[in-house]
Amino acid sequence: MKTPDFPKVIKGGNAQVKIYETPTKGYPSYTLVYYEGRQRKRESNADYDEILTRAREIVGDVETGRIQSIALSGRERESYERAMQVLSVTGQPLDVAASHYAQAYETLGGDLVIEAAKDYKRRHSGIQSKLVSEVVEEFLATREKQNRSARHLESLSSHCTRFAGSFKENISTVNASVVDLWLDKLDVSPRTRDNVLGSLSNLFEFAKSKHYLPKDHDELSRVTRLHNGEDTPVEIYTPDEMTALLKAVDAALVPFVAIGGFAGLRSSEIERLDWKDVKFDSNCIVVQKGKVKKRGKSRRVAPLLPNLKIILEKHRKASGPVWPHSHAYLHEAMRNAATRAEITLKDNALRHSFVSYRVAAIKNVPQVAYESGNSPQIIHSNYLELVIDADVQRWFAITMPQRRRATGYGKRALALQEVTPPISNHNHKT
Repeated sequence: MKTPDFPKVIKGGNAQVKIYETPTKGYPSYTLVYYEGRQRKRESNADYDEILTRAREIVGDVETGRIQSIALSGRERESYERAMQVLSVTGQPLDVAASHYAQAYETLGGDLVIEAAKDYKRRHSGIQSKLVSEVVEEFLATREKQNRSARHLESLSSHCTRFAGSFKENISTVNASVVDLWLDKLDVSPRTRDNVLGSLSNLFEFAKSKHYLPKDHDELSRVTRLHNGEDTPVEIYTPDEMTALLKAVDAALVPFVAIGGFAGLRSSEIERLDWKDVKFDSNCIVVQKGKVKKRGKSRRVAPLLPNLKIILEKHRKASGPVWPHSHAYLHEAMRNAATRAEITLKDNALRHSFVSYRVAAIKNVPQVAYESGNSPQIIHSNYLELVIDADVQRWFAITMPQRRRATGYGKRALALQEVTPPISNHNHKT
């Protein structure tokens, strides 16, 4: 082969590079010289054919405008071409794909992108894509078919329609942080803010039941709740109001109202309570606390007083939930009962009433604190001197007054529990 004249100039359009002969210690060697922008680059190789091929690649890169790739070595070029081939099915540019991978790597704390993708696919298998507005429309229509009260429907419609007006995207993309910001911008009281959040919790639970969200979707549970009840005045029922309420409630709701008013359990505790924990022989109720129930820890014992025992005897079962229906239906049923009884439904007043009347009856603050799961300090600051002695005896003498004619809510409860999913992390108090 005829030895070329050096320097060898390789041209392509307006681009050109040069190859110089640069023998080293008696061995042949060739140096390729080109410019990347204003920076002079050099590559050396002992094989002339390889350096010539490289020179032509660089000229091609310069000519087609692929400036960034002209500094790639042969091995780097092979890697680049493989990457582009793999990405061809996505339609994503290499720099975008690299950016996404880097963000995922940082978010996951390591090279867990494939595992994360598999987990996402598993969780979202069968999930249908739905806009927030579509879910809201379907949700409200379903609630209306369930014959919910006009007040309940009006509240849901107001809250959820306003929410849909602000979120035009798929419901699966809505996260806790944006809901928090949206609630903050409503400029309403803490209680109203939490009421709106309660309606949204209903909406998202409905979306999960319809497979518009994964079953373990928990974004709404991480939204900040502001109202903690600390500034709310302690309100109690009079004996006459309690008697009227017991007359008005449906049979399924009697144990809930009675246990709240005559044993002081919290609403959430009664919703978790099983009949096997109501100890008729021992005249007590064993109160398990949430998630620790399985470990048998963090329990307290509330008294099963004579009047409460008489009321519960007509409803007792060997086992099973004392309140067997949904959380949402509970509060609807209480609102309707209060309306029929012509009394005002007071915030957490069943429990407040028990503590107030009980401490006035036995004059033993530590014992009442234990029975109710409060601290003696709370009893002293919130419950002393709320009732008069004449009402104490009347309160604990209430048994089961003659109830009004059934309204049909008790008959509907079983059907409603099948279509109304429980609402988790809902702090509404009864």
